[in-house]
Amino acid sequence: MKPWGGGLFSFALLLSAGALAQGKVSPAPALKDARQHHTATLLLDGRVLVVGGRGADGLSTLASCELFDPKKSRWSTCAPLAVARSHHAATALEDGRLLVTGGTTHESIEGQNRFVALGSVELYDPKKNAWTTLAPMTDARNGHTATLLLDGTVLVVGGAREQRQHLTSVERFDPKTNTWKVEKPLDLARWLHAAVRTSEGDVVVVGGRSNAGQQGKGPGVSIAEVERFEVKSGTWQTLPPMSEPRQRTAVIAEATAGGVIVIGGQTALSSTNYAEVWTPGLTEWKPFDNHLSMSLSSHTGTRLPSGDLVVIGGEPPNSVDTTRVQRWRSESKQWCLAGELADGRKMHTATLLNDGRVLVVGGTSSGLPERSAELWAPTKGKCEEPPGISMGW
Repeated sequence: MKPWGGGLFSFALLLSAGALAQGKVSPAPALKDARQHHTATLLLDGRVLVVGGRGADGLSTLASCELFDPKKSRWSTCAPLAVARSHHAATALEDGRLLVTGGTTHESIEGQNRFVALGSVELYDPKKNAWTTLAPMTDARNGHTATLLLDGTVLVVGGAREQRQHLTSVERFDPKTNTWKVEKPLDLARWLHAAVRTSEGDVVVVGGRSNAGQQGKGPGVSIAEVERFEVKSGTWQTLPPMSEPRQRTAVIAEATAGGVIVIGGQTALSSTNYAEVWTPGLTEWKPFDNHLSMSLSSHTGTRLPSGDLVVIGGEPPNSVDTTRVQRWRSESKQWCLAGELADGRKMHTATLLNDGRVLVVGGTSSGLPERSAELWAPTKGKCEEPPGISMGW
C-alpha cells in the first residue's frame, strides 16, 4: 500500500468514530505575519516567542516577533529584532531571556537576490520587551544548532556560510559574561543537522547535510554520521552512524539513559519513514518495532510528558505536505492516528506548552508561507493505526 500524503482521501472517513483518535487539533488565532524558517520558543512565563523567518513572499526576511499567551489564546506583537533573519537558532536561557544567533538576511542588489549569513547575536528580555545586541559569533552561520547546557551556557554547532561553505566550527556562549569561547570543532562539517541535550547533559549532533570532500563548492549530501560533545572533557566523540543518511529529520532526546531518537527525514534520494534509537553502549542504532506509516521530511517531533512522541505534518514523497498527526505510544510500541491539521504544512514549529498541548505555528502550506496556528492536545481514545506501511523503507 502506498503511504498516504494527506490529500488522497478524506481523513474523516478514517475517523468516523472520532473518539478513536489519540489526539485532537483545534484552531488557534493566526499570526500577524506569515512565516517559515522561524523559531518558536517556550518562555519561563509559559508564553511562546516566535521570532523572524521568511515572509509571505517566501523571499524577504522578517525582523518581526510575536508572543502567544496560551491562557488568553491570543497573540501580541513584541519589539522587533535589530536585524531581520531566518534559519537562525533561538535558545531559552535559565534566567528567562532568549538568545538568538546567526541566520541569514535577504539582500537585493541591482535586481539580484542574495541571502547573507549572519554572525550577529541578539538577546530578548521579556520583562522589558527589549532586544540587546551582543558580541557577534566568531563565524557567521545559518542552519546551525544552539543547545542550552546544564551549566547555563549555550553550545553553537556547525551550520553554513552562504549555504555552500559548511562549518565544523563550534562556539560556546556564557550569559553571565556575555562572551564567546571557541570549542573543539566537529570531525565533519554539517548544515541542517539536529542537536539534542541528553539526559546525561552531553550534546548529540545528528545527520544533516555536508559538502566535506567537495572543497566547499557543492550543496552537499545527506549524512548519517553522529557525534557527541562530552561537556566535561570538551571533546567530540564519534558515535555509530544512523542506518541511513538523513537531514530535516525529527530528533528527540530520550527521557533517561542518555539516548537519542530519530524519526523520518530526507535521505540521499528521497525521504524515509524509519524510526530508530541509540543509547550509550549500543554499537549500532536500534530500529523501532514499528515505523511511520509514510516517509516524511521537514516534520516536527515532540516528546510528551507521558513519554509518548507526537509527529506533526511534514513532506511525504507523493505530496507537498500533509495534515496527518501521529502519536507513538511508548507502552504499546505502536503508532496511532492523533488528529488532523486544518492546514497541511512543513517547515513549521511545534512547541510543547506547560499544559501538555502543542502549539503548531506557520511553515509552508501548498508551497506558500503560512499565517495559521493550531493547537494539538492528547486524548485517550482507542489507538487507530495510520493507513499505509509500518515497515522501514
